[in-house]
Amino acid sequence: MDSEHIRLTAPEISELWVAYINDSGVVCVLKNFMNQVQDEKVKSVIERALVISENGMNETEKIFTQEGYPIPVGFNENEDVDLQSNRLYSDGYMLEFLKQLGQIGMKTYSLSIAFATRQDVYQLFVNGLNEMQQIHEQTLQVSLEQGTNMRPPYLPIPKKPDFVKKQSFLTGWLGDRRPVIGAEITHLVSNIQRNALGAATMTGFAQTTQSKELRQYFQQGKEIANKHIEVFSTIMRENDLPVPMTWDTEVTDHTSFVFSDKLMLFLTTFLNSLGLSYYGLSMANSPRHDLGAHYTKMMAEVAQFTQDGTNLMIDYGWLEQPPQAANRNKLKNE
Repeated sequence: MDSEHIRLTAPEISELWVAYINDSGVVCVLKNFMNQVQDEKVKSVIERALVISENGMNETEKIFTQEGYPIPVGFNENEDVDLQSNRLYSDGYMLEFLKQLGQIGMKTYSLSIAFATRQDVYQLFVNGLNEMQQIHEQTLQVSLEQGTNMRPPYLPIPKKPDFVKKQSFLTGWLGDRRPVIGAEITHLVSNIQRNALGAATMTGFAQTTQSKELRQYFQQGKEIANKHIEVFSTIMRENDLPVPMTWDTEVTDHTSFVFSDKLMLFLTTFLNSLGLSYYGLSMANSPRHDLGAHYTKMMAEVAQFTQDGTNLMIDYGWLEQPPQAANRNKLKNE
C-alpha cells in the first residue's frame, strides 16, 4: 500500500512530533552560531547541521500536513533567538555542541527507526541517522585537525584471556576493590564530557536570562553538573586515568538577550531527560557497586531537576501538549 493510505501509529506520531520540536530549537541555536563563529571549518559543520535540521522539519511538516495533524508550534527565529547578538560561546564550545548533537541524533534516530513501520517515516528516520553520523564524523575530524580532541584512556593488553574468580569484582566500597573496566571508563569519560558541556551551557543561560527565577534554576543546573563531574573525575584519578577537558572558559561575558527563556528552559529539560537515559545505560554497564550507587543518586537528582524545569514550563505556559491517547471518560461524558 502507498504510505498515504496507511495511518501513522502512536510511536510514529510521537517520534515525528518530538523530532520537529527538537529541530526547531536546534535551528535557532545554529543560526545564532552561524553569525558568531570565526573558524571556517567549524562554520562548515554548522552549515551542514543547519541544512539537515531544516530539511528534517520540512519533511516532518509534509507528513503531518498529509495526515491532517496540527503542526507543533516549536521555536522560531523571530521570537526565540537574536541572530545578531554578541558572541556568547566560543568556537570550541560550538564544535563540542555539534559533536554531542551528532551523538544524541544517532541515539534518538536509531530508536525511532525501531518504532517505525510506514515506509516514508522509516526512511525519514534512516536518513536522519545517516546525517547525524556524518555530522559526528565531521566534528571528530575537525577536532583532531585542530588538536582539541581528547582521546579516551588506553588499556593494557593482557597476555591471555582470563575469567573473574572472586566476588570482589563487584565490590566498590570496601574490601579488594578492582580497577575500573573498559566499559566503566567509557561511561565515566562520556559523562564527564556531557556534564562539562552542560555546565558551560548553563553558565551562558544564567547570565543572559532576564528572569531571576530562571537564573537561579540555570545556576542550580551548573552546580549539579560540576558536582557530577567531580565525582566521575575522582574515580578516574583514583585509577590513574586522565580526566577529560572541560569548557569552563568557553563562555564570554555577554549578558544581553541571545535565546528566549522558553528555548533555554526547553533545551535544559530536554538535555537532562537525555542525561537520565545515559546514566541508566551507564549504570547497566558498570558492575562495580559504588558506581551503581553513584548513578542511582545522580539519576534521582537529575530527575528532580528536570521535573522542576518541566513545572516551570507549565507555569509559564510554554509546554506543548504532546500526542496522547483519547480521553475516553471525557468523551463518554460529552
